[in-house]
Amino acid sequence: MNNPALPAPPIGSVSTVVAVGRDARIFLNGQCTQNILTLADSSTARAAFLTPQGRVIALALARAVGESVRLVLPTDLAEALRSHLGKYVLRSKVQLAIETPDAADLTGAQAALGLTSAQTWALAKIQAGEPTVTALTSGSWIPQMLNLDLLDAISFQKGCYTGQEIVARTQHLGRIKRRMFRYRVAGAPPACLDALLHEAVKVGEVVDAATDGDYSECLAVTALDCRDRELFLADGRRCVPAPLPYAIGD
Repeated sequence: MNNPALPAPPIGSVSTVVAVGRDARIFLNGQCTQNILTLADSSTARAAFLTPQGRVIALALARAVGESVRLVLPTDLAEALRSHLGKYVLRSKVQLAIETPDAADLTGAQAALGLTSAQTWALAKIQAGEPTVTALTSGSWIPQMLNLDLLDAISFQKGCYTGQEIVARTQHLGRIKRRMFRYRVAGAPPACLDALLHEAVKVGEVVDAATDGDYSECLAVTALDCRDRELFLADGRRCVPAPLPYAIGD
């Protein structure tokens, strides 16, 4: 399992979408990339929720609690995810609500994702190769572009779910042409979706970034054939490749 432990996320930066009811697990299993039915009580797993076209709407940490499932994700996406899921409830015996994360939600996030308590949440996630999807970047990438198949966030053995056809086709036909890589740049963090350029041509875009002293670190989805080439931001700063704690194949 690729589960590198982060400090707990800052209060207010994350919220919890709660699915409660007899059908909660079955319902969510049909809406995300993770196999919610096999999630042990009180355990956590990454889960992505997709558009029918396979684009990641939200990435959450799912925690099973009895008949309920608690989905921890950035606060600015909580209502969007609740609304998205609400369109599919129909006759399912499930209720959806947004709550402030409880101590177990935050502890679960820390245990599932962490590194060291001395590091900030955002920087530690980047160094762990953990993407963050926000309202600004929602719908930008398919799961494999964010390395979610390398982070145990996708079950390829479960049944159908929204967007599953695109994910399966991408995986099995070998059409993964862009992957998420880690970079260091001098100065302030680039903005999400800022372009990475090779010879003035856009070949990638920033997923997330955070300050690390006089430098910044970022995760960016980049064309695989440019992984070993010199890349720059539009302002001329060089993007220096940095290691990830998991391997990315060709």
